[in-house]
Amino acid sequence: MMLFHSQTVTVERDTDGSVVLKLDVPGRSVNVLTKQVFADLDAALDELYRQQRLPALIVRSGKPSGFLAGADIAEFTGIKDASEAMAMSQRGQQLFDKLAELPRPTIAVLHGPCLGGGLELALACDYRLVFDKPSTQLGLPEVELGLLPGWGGTQRLPRVVGLERSLQMILSAKRLNAREAFQWKLADAYAANEDQLREQFARLVIRAIGEGKKKRDRLPLHGWRQRLLESNSFGRRLIFRGTERILRNRVPDDMPAPSEALEAVRIGIQRGFEAGLKRERQGAARLALTPACRNLVNLFLQREAARKPAGIDSAAAIQRIGVVGAGVMGAGIAQLAALQGRQVVVQEVNTAALQAGLARIDDLFAKAVERRRISNDDAKRFRASIRGTIAWEGFAHVDLVIEAAVEDLELKRNLFRELVNRTSPTTLLATNTSSLAIARLQEGMAHPERIAGLHFFNPVHKMPLVEVVQGAVTASDTVTRLMRLAVELGKLPVRVGDGPGFVVNRILMPYLDEAVRLVGEGMKIKTIDKLMRKFGMPVGPLELLDQIGLDVAAHVARMVQQQLGQPLEPGGVFEQMQQKGWLGEKVKIGFYTHGKKRPKPHRAAEELVRAAHRGESLSAKLPEAARLAEARERMVLLMVNEAWAVVADDLADAQTVDLAMVFGTGWAPHRGGPLRYATDRGEEAIVRTLQQLAERLGPRFRPKK
Repeated sequence: MMLFHSQTVTVERDTDGSVVLKLDVPGRSVNVLTKQVFADLDAALDELYRQQRLPALIVRSGKPSGFLAGADIAEFTGIKDASEAMAMSQRGQQLFDKLAELPRPTIAVLHGPCLGGGLELALACDYRLVFDKPSTQLGLPEVELGLLPGWGGTQRLPRVVGLERSLQMILSAKRLNAREAFQWKLADAYAANEDQLREQFARLVIRAIGEGKKKRDRLPLHGWRQRLLESNSFGRRLIFRGTERILRNRVPDDMPAPSEALEAVRIGIQRGFEAGLKRERQGAARLALTPACRNLVNLFLQREAARKPAGIDSAAAIQRIGVVGAGVMGAGIAQLAALQGRQVVVQEVNTAALQAGLARIDDLFAKAVERRRISNDDAKRFRASIRGTIAWEGFAHVDLVIEAAVEDLELKRNLFRELVNRTSPTTLLATNTSSLAIARLQEGMAHPERIAGLHFFNPVHKMPLVEVVQGAVTASDTVTRLMRLAVELGKLPVRVGDGPGFVVNRILMPYLDEAVRLVGEGMKIKTIDKLMRKFGMPVGPLELLDQIGLDVAAHVARMVQQQLGQPLEPGGVFEQMQQKGWLGEKVKIGFYTHGKKRPKPHRAAEELVRAAHRGESLSAKLPEAARLAEARERMVLLMVNEAWAVVADDLADAQTVDLAMVFGTGWAPHRGGPLRYATDRGEEAIVRTLQQLAERLGPRFRPKK
């Protein structure tokens, strides 16, 4: 029996007497909270308040994709002042209060994404049943957008999972899978499969009707740690002080959201639920118009748009893929393609290399199962779609070949000549090179229009970005098909031109080079990395060099230097470290020594860099604070300067550059990318600073704007 029907919400009484409120936003692959959803929920709750014979209310999604992915971020861009932001927060708080105060027990049935406003809605229910699927995630990730949970999340979550756990979720945007949500008491029932789902649902309904509404007027005390720390004011003060210390050390400059969220939680615990909601509204108003929030929201929308490139719907799909080379990158690409339902054949030069490559692929699948990204059965099924060859069996029938061999131009040219003969006339040929010019690979090749770059980043399963590189004669259809493939593989594709280092490595190399110069001038490795983490980078430049590998960095530096004609890597430091076998994380030693404990700066590497440094360090004469400020300027502005050059050389537009740097390197997201940062700070001011640095430190700082 239908009790309520609207565009996005229905309420229906089943034959067994239970009442189900179903969310289903039309035209969306996942549910999101829009103004229309708010209005429909409000009207549905009005009807439910009028129902006299209501044993319990079940709240669920009508979509197989998941429960609720949060708010419609596009609606945030319409906020013009703080009062609008506060009104939006208050509207959501009032609506979820209305749900929480419904005089009958409420049960949320959760699967897939339950994030942000979706979890805030679920927290307003008395009970939660969570279904264990690989896509199931519960979290409050608003700080990733420069916001705080503004619809009661800062108040309800601590009263469900406890203070310490709620701070972990809110301040670090931690997402829980189904099992973790049950273990943390965020869910009251847990179902591992369809059979259990029906059984656990029936049990939870009986329990909810029997126990009735849940009181959420204090912190829960589930275990000994919560009883020890959260049951008394002294313990709670310790938690807040420890959290403040962590935020000071880890949160980048100019990122106010975590502190605002922490204060909303604190006020709610110390002064009560209503005071906490008021502080939450005030925090939402302060954050909504900050540069950090604006930049993060814009990046989110730009990323979503980049996942829907023009023309990909009509481009021919790529189903069968050949991968040449089963090293770290080739194995990662092969496993990713298989995970997304592609048939893959991997070629290596000999049996030993092939076996080693297939073992890497097996290890990637094992880790995916261990991390609960896929089930063991799915891993076996996907792995079965990959086969290996030391000849070229199967390559005659592939739609695309991705070459992931070593970075040697002549070797790659020979491989492409071989591939032209081994594949069909319609097969696309792509290289995963990080630095070699696509035009050089196209020279003298039959059908050069089918050759392009498809640059994945390491590790393939983690890094979201793919640079799709259009060579001088690459056909536009080739690029469009590769863009479609990247999207279908779950990646963020950016179309870039064919230039030294493409976009990401070209901009990154001067930054890494300058970090090495600073070490040569006497600045400590750890100081440099901490400086850039506070700017907003996920890791410092020297930590990043260890992750990349000093051998790879040496090669990219050579290629970029040869093609741009600008000096990099003072004193041949990367080459010297490579000769000593100090290649970074993969061999446990580089700029850091890597062991079971936290990496430690490698003093011998520091000494090697300082010995290679030539000339007096002018910055060393500055006071410490000024020296640190100038060091940051030197590293950051070299990236801004090279980003200007990339746009001037028509390799990418400004938006593409910013997307590529944020999602390819982690470039301080709350600053929006190097060119967004330049606009916010003022391009004229940056040009003046570069001119001053060029006068003092040399021509590498000459403005390119």
